[in-house]
Amino acid sequence: MVSNHVGAVDPAIIGAWTPRPVWFMAKAELFKGSWAWLMRGYHAFPVVRHSPDRTALRRAFGLLKQGSAVVLFPEGHRSGDARLLRAEPGAGFVARRSGAPLVPIAITGSQNVLGRHNKVPRRADVAMTFGEPFQLPERNRDGSAMDHQQSADYLMTKIAQLLPLENQGEYASSTVPRSLQA
Repeated sequence: MVSNHVGAVDPAIIGAWTPRPVWFMAKAELFKGSWAWLMRGYHAFPVVRHSPDRTALRRAFGLLKQGSAVVLFPEGHRSGDARLLRAEPGAGFVARRSGAPLVPIAITGSQNVLGRHNKVPRRADVAMTFGEPFQLPERNRDGSAMDHQQSADYLMTKIAQLLPLENQGEYASSTVPRSLQA
């Protein structure tokens, strides 16, 4: 499963609304101190961001091989303005290497529940939309092989299609990388 990330409560929302148990790749910093128990309670496992964290990759691939669902936030962190950010290439690597079917998820409104500078959750309208499962194409439209960044960008276009235009950010139809445009 691949989702945008706009609020701190996104993993809890996905975990609660997904009809099967899911696992989350979460930044390693969340497993230090008093939050570690909560992260493990939500089936999260640590990943060192911006690095080839082999332990996290083995865990993700192992879970997928067993038939478990793993949630990736391809942007790598929460968006500050609820608009899609450019995906990290590691998400494309995991998606392509796993060969697992991918389900896009779009979340809106969760940034209003628990924002970056709030400690107390607020009531807010939140929507979560599941898209149709898909596989990454082997090649770009021009016939060249997709690299990890292009694969990650493709994931994000599937999420963008489920979001209102004002939330599509880097993946609004006019800014989609040329290799991915129809």
